[in-house]
Amino acid sequence: MTVTLTTTPHDEGVPLSEDDWVEGGMPRQGYASPWTVVSPKHAAILRRQGRLSESFVQRVIGEMLTYLEPLDQI
Repeated sequence: MTVTLTTTPHDEGVPLSEDDWVEGGMPRQGYASPWTVVSPKHAAILRRQGRLSESFVQRVIGEMLTYLEPLDQI
């Protein structure tokens, strides 16, 4: 499972810092978009960008869950 990483800031985007990367990274400020969860096919993955820390992944999952909660729960 993946979420989109972008260099375009969005209000609900989760900003990435250099410390969030365990391996790899982005050349500019990046943001994770927790509203774009996908399960890509192997053929769609051209290269590995890196690996993010568990704490960052958990933060994005927490944000993603807000999109999945029923409206009457918010």
